[in-house]
Amino acid sequence: MKSTKKGIVLALFMATVQVGAAVAEPSYLVYPVAPVVFRYDTSRYELIGTGQPKFDPGYAIGNEMLWDRIDGRVPVEIYRAPQLMGFEATSGTSEFVVYRNEFDLVVDGFSPAPRTLGNLCLRFWPEPAQVSAILSVDDQPTDRLTMFLPAIEVVTPTGDGFYADTRTYRFSWVGASSMQIIAFSDKNGNGAFEGTPLYRIVARDPTVPVAPVTWGRVKALYR
Repeated sequence: MKSTKKGIVLALFMATVQVGAAVAEPSYLVYPVAPVVFRYDTSRYELIGTGQPKFDPGYAIGNEMLWDRIDGRVPVEIYRAPQLMGFEATSGTSEFVVYRNEFDLVVDGFSPAPRTLGNLCLRFWPEPAQVSAILSVDDQPTDRLTMFLPAIEVVTPTGDGFYADTRTYRFSWVGASSMQIIAFSDKNGNGAFEGTPLYRIVARDPTVPVAPVTWGRVKALYR
């Protein structure tokens, strides 16, 4: 495995979506420390199989690896999720999908240069939207859907030309069938996020019934 994948620093959370992030409120890499499937936006990413010219077995999961069409490289930031199990194609979003309602969530400052991530927030969206979900972050219950975080100094080289430092939070919830999570920089101080996040986490409560075909596809990845 490449040094980037070997040098993963576990620390959380999601994920999220690729396309048009709000300029004033940039979103950041988040992923769970749990078995996870990455749903990739086909307008940006593609899968490369064994025998194809760009295939690198160091990044293979099964017989496929992810490739960033726009940057022309392996998207090593996606592989920082320590329990990445596989990939699924989708349109318009890029997100880490996890089937549990308790996990370590990592905010990752992955970057091509050192930087400071300031005005950081985690934003949660329970589904259905009308439910009164109770969240717990680092064993502290809260009904707030926006959590303000300390700044992260991103200064540690990953060994492949990038830098990354992380912060991990223990996260759980009750009262909702699923939860979407993003991390972003709150430039105007109102705790809101507008636009499409670069990445997000979509977490589903495994005690809530889901469509058999969807659950079956995910279970098959964990065998």
